[in-house]
Amino acid sequence: MIFKLSWKNIWRNPVRSGSVIAAVLLGTWAAIFLSAFFSGMYEQHIRNELDNHVGHLQVHAPEYNEDARTAHYIPRDDSVARIIRQYSFIHSVSNRTLANGLASSSANNYGVTIIGVDPDEERQVSRIHEQINTGTYLDTTRRSPVVVGEPLADRLKLEIGSKVVLQFQDVSNEITAGLFRVVGLYSTSNAQYDETHVFVHKKDLSPLLGRSDLTHEMVARVDDFHRADVYADSLDAMLGGVVVESWQDVSPMLRYINSSLDTMMFVFMAIIILALTLGIINTMLMAVLERTHELGMLMAIGMNRSRIFTMILVETFLLTLTGVPLGMLFSWGSISYLQDTGVDLSIVGEGLREYGLGTHIYPIIETDHFLYLALMVAVAAVLAAIYPAWKALKLNPVEAIRKV
Repeated sequence: MIFKLSWKNIWRNPVRSGSVIAAVLLGTWAAIFLSAFFSGMYEQHIRNELDNHVGHLQVHAPEYNEDARTAHYIPRDDSVARIIRQYSFIHSVSNRTLANGLASSSANNYGVTIIGVDPDEERQVSRIHEQINTGTYLDTTRRSPVVVGEPLADRLKLEIGSKVVLQFQDVSNEITAGLFRVVGLYSTSNAQYDETHVFVHKKDLSPLLGRSDLTHEMVARVDDFHRADVYADSLDAMLGGVVVESWQDVSPMLRYINSSLDTMMFVFMAIIILALTLGIINTMLMAVLERTHELGMLMAIGMNRSRIFTMILVETFLLTLTGVPLGMLFSWGSISYLQDTGVDLSIVGEGLREYGLGTHIYPIIETDHFLYLALMVAVAAVLAAIYPAWKALKLNPVEAIRKV
């Protein structure tokens, strides 16, 4: 009887019931969609940093982490790389020569990190070659080529074919320099990185540092970057004379972002659910006040207070049972659509690049997370009806009947 009465009460005022259903629908959609949006944004940020800059694992000489000087290179780099490649979880390895120095043009100069790479190896661990907007990558026949970021090119007034002098210390701590010619301009999602890093041939940089072939850093890709910590510990225990670090050790900021995502999602969900709860409390409380005469009559003819309380809760439950599935359907449709097209934020693209974020965000969400959020909204909606139902219990039947 309570169920049938509650169902009829819902449709006696379609506008009021529709407003509750709409609130639950929007709350469910907002909770799921925003969770997917921010998960996609931070996942994309981490992947961009790993694919373009950090890699999954890095290997350095022990002294290099304390003092990034060119003299602190990896001894027996060929044998170390050969051992690393033997592991089944290793996808690819690239040896890099590094130097911190000064990039100078006829217009200006600026401090940069110079990265010497083998183009074929580097293609396997980073996507810089895919970020070339003007010109070509290092696989060119031109002598002493250099690829620079677009922000650095703007600062130094460089263009394709321009000459740039790279000055740095060699392994003997003597100042040396080399003349390079710009063959490509790249642009990633991290403008700060683009302004401070240039890429040259490893074979061009190493002789300038005082040796024919130097390796300061090995960057490796693995089959699952989420397990990079485990892989790093395994390699570090096997290799002697070098330090193996996962991307989370190399970039503490990325570790923080990865570990704090659940906390940030909890804060957003709490705000959304709080707003939803207040909206439902307000609507159901108005419903109770509008039905004061009706509730008084029900009490007068013998319906006890517990059944009145249950009836209001059942009404909210039925409204929630309608709104939550609709919200799940709308959120699933919007996420599925935007997973292919992405959310275009190019209007604020420059600001996003300052924080290492792309201009297109692709929402992602796991199935269990999807269902968990929907359940949270449903429970919050039903709990929100407790206060209005409790207010109904406080009604005096005689006084309530007199109100029309």
